Amino acid sequence: MTAPFLLPILAGALAGLALGTLFFRGLAATARLYAVGGVRRAMPLYLMRLAGATAGFTMATVWGGAAPLLAMLAGFQLARSVVVRREKRAHVAMQEGTP
Repeated sequence: MTAPFLLPILAGALAGLALGTLFFRGLAATARLYAVGGVRRAMPLYLMRLAGATAGFTMATVWGGAAPLLAMLAGFQLARSVVVRREKRAHVAMQEGTP
């Protein structure tokens, strides 16, 4: 493999990591809003997450093709794991009363 072939894959993975972090942090915020009855405030956040993810993956497909798209999906899933782990830690810390 040469550097010109790896660059779009690396860019796709980093873009997926960034997009996934924004998406799943937004998902956590949306869930918190739904939990306290803020459906009207949560709906625009939901629509922004959906539109952003759709646009991001569509651009990766059109501009990069299959390899960057798969790398972006891998970065997106990695971000999911990281955000879920952090949210769980924050939830446990909040229940225990520690900052």
